[in-house]
Amino acid sequence: MKIFWLSFIAVVVLKSGNYESMEIVGGREARLRPYMALVRTPGKTFCGGTLIKPDWVLTAAECLVDKTTTVDLGIHSIKAIKDKHRQQFRVKKSVPHRKYNYKKKTNNLQLLQLSDKAVLTRAVNVTRFPESFPDIKPGSVCDIAGWGRTSNRNSYNSDKLMEARVTVIDRKVCASKWKPTVAITKGMMCTSGMDEAKGFCNGDAGGPLICGGFLKGVMSFGSILCGVPNGSDVYTLLTKDYMKWINKETKTKL
Repeated sequence: MKIFWLSFIAVVVLKSGNYESMEIVGGREARLRPYMALVRTPGKTFCGGTLIKPDWVLTAAECLVDKTTTVDLGIHSIKAIKDKHRQQFRVKKSVPHRKYNYKKKTNNLQLLQLSDKAVLTRAVNVTRFPESFPDIKPGSVCDIAGWGRTSNRNSYNSDKLMEARVTVIDRKVCASKWKPTVAITKGMMCTSGMDEAKGFCNGDAGGPLICGGFLKGVMSFGSILCGVPNGSDVYTLLTKDYMKWINKETKTKL
């Protein structure tokens, strides 16, 4: 699926038909998540992101970025313009992964260098990276969060940051659900709400998958109906090779 909000929704096909980007369905209002970033390009895309350094955010390559793009940190409510914790930036430099493939949905990562360094506070802080990058075992429970749509019945995004807990599913099981629309690679991983209607939706792409307190993946795509029971949402899996790319592009070790 794809990652867009309000005025932009990208459509693709998943077995029965189409797929698009998501936000949080079946979740609850989120607790403090100081690494969360809101990436908005008016009239084009609405995405999530993760603060990985004071002046760098990791998001999805499918998020369109231009001179009008803003990145908000430290917010819970989008409408709370005067929130004392809000820090807003322009994008100084965007670095989509050089091997990103729009059709195959591979290498769906993008780095955004902010116009200035964020002031790190209780409400704004960088995420934690794991020291090693093995596959995540099926059955593991992880966290997702975002400002995307919260229901298939409405067309608007959530004002408040929402969160949900999802379960990692076996890559082969996921691949069987997406065949022949998209090939699920070793650079991807999948989660499900299992028997519950839970998952991400339009406006959530680019947001983080947090497992055991560490960043393990970036929301990529899902089915056109968000958060359906026993569905399969797909993420770009954070790997050793991706970490090398991040370190190289940001010119420092994280």
